Amino acid sequence: MSALARLEARKQALIAELNLQRMQLALHAGDARAALRPAGMLGGAIARPAAAVALVDAIAPLFGWYRLARFVRLGALALAAFRIARVWRSRVPPSAPPGP
Repeated sequence: MSALARLEARKQALIAELNLQRMQLALHAGDARAALRPAGMLGGAIARPAAAVALVDAIAPLFGWYRLARFVRLGALALAAFRIARVWRSRVPPSAPPGP
């Protein structure tokens, strides 16, 4: 086996190992995200807008976009309230147990 063929085989092995590590990292990141996400639909309605607010609040002051940060914060609160109301409206009340 020539040196060039060995290098090519080593390169392919490293690429395969890198892809495996990338998939494992994506799997672990998904597990961590699922563990940190609040349970239930109601919690998810609050978590997504909170993440957007946190991101904009961290980045906007760097560019001097204080007004944008305020609008995003208000919009996220309105979106969370809308999602909570939609979840509450869509819930079906439990049926009464059969009588004696």
